[in-house]
Amino acid sequence: MAGDKALTIDVGKLDLSRLPEEVTEISDISYSDDDQPGHKIDVYVRRDGTKKPILIDIHGGGFISEDKAMNRLFGNYMAKLGFAVFEINFRIAYPEWTVFDQIEDIDRAVRFVLDNAESYEADRDQLYIAGHSSGGVLAVSEALLCVDPAMRKDYGISERDYNYRGILTDCGLMHFYKSSIAYWGMRKMCFPKGYKNDKRYGYLVFEDNESIGRLPKLALITNPKDVLRKMTFYFDKVLEKHGTEHRLILYGKDGHTGIIFVPYTDQNTAVLKQVKEYFMT
Repeated sequence: MAGDKALTIDVGKLDLSRLPEEVTEISDISYSDDDQPGHKIDVYVRRDGTKKPILIDIHGGGFISEDKAMNRLFGNYMAKLGFAVFEINFRIAYPEWTVFDQIEDIDRAVRFVLDNAESYEADRDQLYIAGHSSGGVLAVSEALLCVDPAMRKDYGISERDYNYRGILTDCGLMHFYKSSIAYWGMRKMCFPKGYKNDKRYGYLVFEDNESIGRLPKLALITNPKDVLRKMTFYFDKVLEKHGTEHRLILYGKDGHTGIIFVPYTDQNTAVLKQVKEYFMT
C-alpha cells in the first residue's frame, strides 16, 4: 500500500503538458506470456524511418515500489534526442519476489526488445542501458551478465549474442550493504533468507567483482541535493579501482529525481545531451 501511494504521488508530479509532440508512445506491451503488470514495457520513439540506438531504462523505487510510468517524461526526452527508449517493468520485491527475480525479468525483457527491435525502428547493434536510483544496480547487473559467463550460469541465464555500449546511472542506489537500520530493513525485504551465502548476491557486491572492469563506458549522474549522492561517489571509486572507463557528471540542484521529473529544463536537457555525446564517441 505504501508503494502504491508513493507511485501515485510521484506520477502526479509529472508535468505531462511537457511531452514532446514528435515522440510516439506505445504502452503496456507484454514481454511475457503471463500478462501481469510487472512484465510490461512502454516504448518511446520518434518515428522517422531511420534506425535508432536502443536505450533500456529501469525505474527506481528501492526495489520495492514504483513503476515505469514514473520515467515517462525521461523516456520521451531521450526519444527526442534520438533513442528508441524501452521503459521496463519488473516484479516488485516483497513479499513474494526478490532482486534476483528482477534481474531475471530484465534479462527476459531485453531479449524481447532485441527480438522485436525492427518493429520500433531500433538498432539492436547499438544497445545502451540506464537506471534511476535502485535501477542503477539493476542496470549494472544486467550489463554484467553480458561479460561474465559464471554470473550467467549462477543466475540460470542462457548465452547472449549482444553487448551494451554504455550504461547510465542516475542518482544511483549503488549498493545494498550499508550498515544502518534502513538498509537492514531493505535487505530483508528484497532478498531471500540466507542471501549472503547465495552466489548470486556476490556478483552484486561491485567493489569485489572483477568483472566490473569489463563493463562498457559508464556515465554517473548526481547533484548536491541528491540524497544518495554519496552512493554515486562510492561507485565512482569502485570504477576507478577496476579501471573502468566512466565519467562523473555533477549538475544543478534538482535533487534525487531531477532528471526523471524535469528533463525538459535547459540544464537537464544539456546533461542528457552530454551523456549521449559521451556514449556516441
